[in-house]
Amino acid sequence: MKRFGEFILAYPKSVLFGLMLVLFISIFPASNIRTDFNLEGFYPQSDPVIADYEQLENEFGRDDNTIIVGFRHDSLFSKRVLTDIREISNRFKEMDHIEEVLSILDAREIKSVNGQLTFNSYVDLDVMSESELQQLESELLLDPFITGSLLGASGKATAIVLRIDDAENTFFNRNIIINSLNNILEEYSSRYEFHTSGIPYFRNQYVNLLNGEIVMYIAISSILIIFLLWYIYRTIWGVLFPMVIVWSTLLLTVAIIQLTGGYLEIMSSTIAPILLCVGVADAIHMISKYDDAREAGLAKRKSIIEMVQTLGSATFLTSLTTAIGFATLLTSTVMPMRRFGLYTAIGVLTAYVITIFFLPVILSKVKQKRVFDEKSGTFYPLLQKWLHKISALNRMNYRKVVLIGLLITIAFSAGIAKIDVNGKVFDDVSEDTELMQDSRFFTDNLAPQFPMEFLINTGNPDGVLSADLLQRVQQFEEILLSYSEIHRVIGLHTLMKEVHRVLSEKDQIENRLLPLPEDDRAIAQYTLLLEINEADELYNLTDFDYSKLRLTTLTEDAGSKRINEIRDEFKSEMERLFPNEEIIITGTTILSADLTDKIVYSLAWSILLAVFVITLIMAALFKSFKMAFIALVPNLIPLLIVGGVMGFAGVDIKPSTAVIFTIALGIAVDDSIHYLARFRIEYLRRKALLPSLTATTVRTGRAIIVTSLILIAGFGTLISSAFTSTAMMGILVCTTIFGALMADLFVLPSLFYWLKPKLNI
Repeated sequence: MKRFGEFILAYPKSVLFGLMLVLFISIFPASNIRTDFNLEGFYPQSDPVIADYEQLENEFGRDDNTIIVGFRHDSLFSKRVLTDIREISNRFKEMDHIEEVLSILDAREIKSVNGQLTFNSYVDLDVMSESELQQLESELLLDPFITGSLLGASGKATAIVLRIDDAENTFFNRNIIINSLNNILEEYSSRYEFHTSGIPYFRNQYVNLLNGEIVMYIAISSILIIFLLWYIYRTIWGVLFPMVIVWSTLLLTVAIIQLTGGYLEIMSSTIAPILLCVGVADAIHMISKYDDAREAGLAKRKSIIEMVQTLGSATFLTSLTTAIGFATLLTSTVMPMRRFGLYTAIGVLTAYVITIFFLPVILSKVKQKRVFDEKSGTFYPLLQKWLHKISALNRMNYRKVVLIGLLITIAFSAGIAKIDVNGKVFDDVSEDTELMQDSRFFTDNLAPQFPMEFLINTGNPDGVLSADLLQRVQQFEEILLSYSEIHRVIGLHTLMKEVHRVLSEKDQIENRLLPLPEDDRAIAQYTLLLEINEADELYNLTDFDYSKLRLTTLTEDAGSKRINEIRDEFKSEMERLFPNEEIIITGTTILSADLTDKIVYSLAWSILLAVFVITLIMAALFKSFKMAFIALVPNLIPLLIVGGVMGFAGVDIKPSTAVIFTIALGIAVDDSIHYLARFRIEYLRRKALLPSLTATTVRTGRAIIVTSLILIAGFGTLISSAFTSTAMMGILVCTTIFGALMADLFVLPSLFYWLKPKLNI
């Protein structure tokens, strides 16, 4: 590192120009970064869950391509309201990227005319009188294809469904659709209170909200860190140098994400505050070393060389181990966790590279003796006093300190048993947001918008045209509807019951109670009549050769834990009812629910791998496994504490909170390695344990406390997030930082005093 420092100082202008050129080039790709939220993106393409979902998509189309607009009105079937619905629907049809628009005006009634089926609209606004329109309500409420989709069970709520062209269903196009939709609805907002939902709408609104929060966090975190740096160091350079490093790190990392085909998503949104804090920490440790050298009487050039030589390697080690902690997420089968781990690791190493190149150059140009003016305020003298007291406390009461630390950790660890693995589609959005209120409207007034799909494969052409099979499907429907979380079930048996009704000569309402036909020939005849009329309802529920049957259910956003419980509960009923058929359960709800086991496995494996690798690095650095154990304990304490806090606070493990453990490990490792690296330097100089520990606690303790305060300021901004898991992440990471600080200042040196390891350095 000494030669590297000399090289940097020999060509300062070239190094500075190179850095500026790289940053300037990075502006364009960084400004074109995209964001998205796609549940399929959580899985590798080879995953069986994706294969099942693609089978649904290939046979019947996607279940996540509709945006739904709903509202309530006490006079829904008045001419005025229905005319407005027609106007709004017609304007929706003129929007770009929209394939189809459906409203209650498009509801088709199946009738029998001379033994043939006809499909005609229920509503003819130009012909029907007000009294006739009012009578329609009872008829429509009896239609299972209308109730729960286009009309609420109360007859007061309705929905307009916009189906997006699959080929144009992109984030950019959805934003255009949503903006156009809102502009149209604004003209009618004085008469109706509109609510919008649907998976595509949620994804885009989620991402747009996420984008706004990322920018807000960077701004607020930067302001808080600037104020904190100024309060502590009282110099412009002490604020400017760390902030230039972190802003440059963010710019380069975002550019790398864009250039490698990545994008911002639910997990990567936390990369910004992580890099803000890590970059500042690297800068503070190195500048503190430079100031110490200047204070000791070394010339500027020698001080810079000393900084690079002693802390360049130590900071690289902390950056490497922190990056390894995040990079272990590459073993995950959950794709966003992989991308989060990869890009955070790249960002951490990028922060180090910028720091090690930028600081020596810029420090050589500064005229002041010290960058940080530690003596102008009361903070540092007070901090120095307390660090001496902490050092003395550890030296005289090391056994008590370690035991108290372990007891506190064990007490918190009891909460880990209370942690549940549970994720919802709407998990991260606060209940008081418009997005959640809109979702609640559809659940309460029509039906929830979270599909669970069943594909029943008979394996034989015309296999679904069996009265026996449809009878069994109807029994399965009754089982499904016995769960309060499942609101609506539609399948081929529903359509056949409707056809059977209209072809019967009995009273219409009485016919609603008619059972399915028991004759396969009747089913085949009904199917032929539907084919002649090219009924879309038929082709939405079975494939072209009638070997597969689709059963669509709409469920509440009950959470992956409950959805998986429901699946397990009716699994035996499925096996009983369909012993010779292949059943695939898929849909957006299942994609979300199936993430649970993958997340737990991925998280556990990545943390174990990270701990193993970091332990090996510590053992190699100090040539002692006892030293590796001493280094490991303060890194595990914050993990156990944050796990316990999550359990006691009722915070579930889900995609957005799973990374908290990795962040906790990365932060804990960073501080402990800085401490150990400084101890190694002090021990090489003094060749004595006690004075080396005292010097390390006092000197490195200052930087660790300052960086911890900055980390808390950076992550503390997340608490204000509209995303509940992000806000909880802010609380938990701040808890982790405090736990890591206490472990490094108290437990780590006390373990040295107690175990007295032989140091082979």
